[in-house]
Parts: sequence; C-alpha cells; structure tokens
Amino acid sequence: MKNIFKILLLCLVSIGIFSCENDEIKTVMSSKGEAPALTASKTSYVLTATTANDTTVAFTWNRSNYGFQAAVRYTLQIAKAGTSFAAPKEISLGNTVQFKYTTADFNQLAIILGLKPNAVGQLEVRVKSNIADAVADIYSNVLSVSVTPYIVVINYPSLWVAGDFQGWNPVTAPKISSRNSNGIYEGYVNIVGGTRQFKYTSQPDWNGTSYGWASSTTTGSDVTGTFSSSGGNLFVPEDGYYLLKGNTNSNTWSATKTTWGIIGDATANGWNGDVPMVYDATKNVWKVTTTLKAGALKFRANGAWGLNLGDTGADLSLEYDGDNITIPANLAGTHTITLDLKAGNYTYTIE
Repeated sequence: MKNIFKILLLCLVSIGIFSCENDEIKTVMSSKGEAPALTASKTSYVLTATTANDTTVAFTWNRSNYGFQAAVRYTLQIAKAGTSFAAPKEISLGNTVQFKYTTADFNQLAIILGLKPNAVGQLEVRVKSNIADAVADIYSNVLSVSVTPYIVVINYPSLWVAGDFQGWNPVTAPKISSRNSNGIYEGYVNIVGGTRQFKYTSQPDWNGTSYGWASSTTTGSDVTGTFSSSGGNLFVPEDGYYLLKGNTNSNTWSATKTTWGIIGDATANGWNGDVPMVYDATKNVWKVTTTLKAGALKFRANGAWGLNLGDTGADLSLEYDGDNITIPANLAGTHTITLDLKAGNYTYTIE
C-alpha cells in the first residue's frame, strides 16, 4: 500500500513538472509598442490678454500599448514648426495622459519658441512614451497648431508728460510709469519742437496733481532737479529722445538724452561697438535692418553700458542688465530689429 502511494505521488509530481514546463505563460513585449494618439482642444488659437487666466489649450492622448502592463512615462514636446523637434520645450508628466495651458502660459511658450506677437505662427506638438532607458522611446502623431501670440502690456501707475511739444494735452501725452508701484517713475519720451517745456500730471487731464519745476542743474543735454506741485514748467535744453524719471517720494526728477543701438557677437561689430538704430517718430520705436550671425546681442544707449537692456526669460520683454538675447544658427541672416520703449513695457521684435 505504501509503495502504491509513493508511486502515485511520484506520478503527480512528474505530471506537475511536465505541465509547468509546457504551460508556462511567457511575457512578450511588442517589438515597437503601440504609440499614443494625440489630440488637441483646437488646432488654431488667437491668444488675447483678456483671457490670460483662462484654461485655453488642452492636449490629450491615449495610453501606449507595449504588449504587457508597463509603467509608462509620458513627455509632452512642443517645438516651432520646421525644427524637427531639435530643441523642443518638454513637460514631463509621469503617467498622466492630459495637459492644459492657460492663455498666458501658452502665449509665453509660443514667444519663447520664436513665434512673433500679433502674427500667425506654427507650432508642432507630440508625446514621447518611455518605459525604460534600454527600450527605445516611441512617439505619437505630430499635431500642427496655429498660434497668434500677443505682447504682454501692463498698465502700471503712471504720470503723464504734457508739454508744448505735444500741445499741452494730457489726454494724448506720453507716460512715465512706476513698475513697482512705489512712487518712482520712468519712461522714454521723444521731446521735439516748441520750447521743450512740460509738466508731469497724475492723471490724463489737469484735474489731478501737476508737478513742475522747483530747481535744476543742466549738464550738456541732461538735466537733474526737483519739482513741486506749485512749480513752473520742467524743460530739456534740446530736442531728443529722453529717459525721464520722477520720484514723488523725494520730489526729484531727471532727463537723460538717449540714442540706441545693438551690440554683441551676433552683430557686425561684435562686442566692440554698437550697430546704431534709427528712431521712427511715427511709430515711436527704434529700428535697424542688419545681418546677424549665430551668437548673442543686447540693446544699449549712448554707446555705453550704463543703460543696457536684455531679455531675461526669453519672452520678448526687456529688463535692465538682462540676459543676452540669443540668435541661433538657423536665424542667421538679415533681419529688422525693433525696440519699443513705451510706458514701462519695454519690448523688442526680430523679423
């Protein structure tokens, strides 16, 4: 009886081993994997500041299929059309299959990628799917998206510069602005014609506070001084494009005459000298058409580094002593560069 039991047990074990060897379930990965399919809420966007905080742009995709259950990592890639995703902006999203942008965020992204404000440009979007470094990434379809970005304009607290050079009309007067809302104002004003006299006004009419001359010192074409709410007219000694400042905390003001140029190894003169820009009085901007090389450039006034502007954040908004503006190799060639210094919103374009 014991022998029969042993024989039966041995048979069962043998059958089990044989069965496992033949019925083993093998995990087989698809040779390439099935790529996700990408869709967008729209494929054409005209962006406006009025919807800056709205969720405007959404990208969605289905999950990749590698033939087995895998921990997939997705990366959304967005690039300027025609660049073959050589240097895309990437958003790592883990296992998420959707990503949304506000108007403001997508607008900034479009500008950083090289689209021009107030003009239709093209972006390309795809999703990269990855499961391991040893396994080749797979990519979704490429979506082409038309985008018209806008330049961000902020209405800072301001003083209006009304004078005889513009008919003493505060309504149409240029402004100087306080970017930090701290009573310290500055702005660039083209003062040409008449006796070049003016006042600062706290609103675009004569019903608010008007700041006029109390004292001044003139050095060449530049002026520094103090003002009061009961003073006479402020003035500059000659026609020109002036950086005007006003401080309502200390009641001081100044006027510095400027001309502008570009400098950098992307320009014909390198870092050794400026390429002059020409003022367009009709559009109130500075312009130059010149040949650029791969490299970097900045804007500066009066051929010196005391007043220079760069672009920190690569968003077409300029800051004093900001980062160099990079000109990549694919943008080398002849371009028209425009510098716009209106009311605290210092911007530029390269066309």
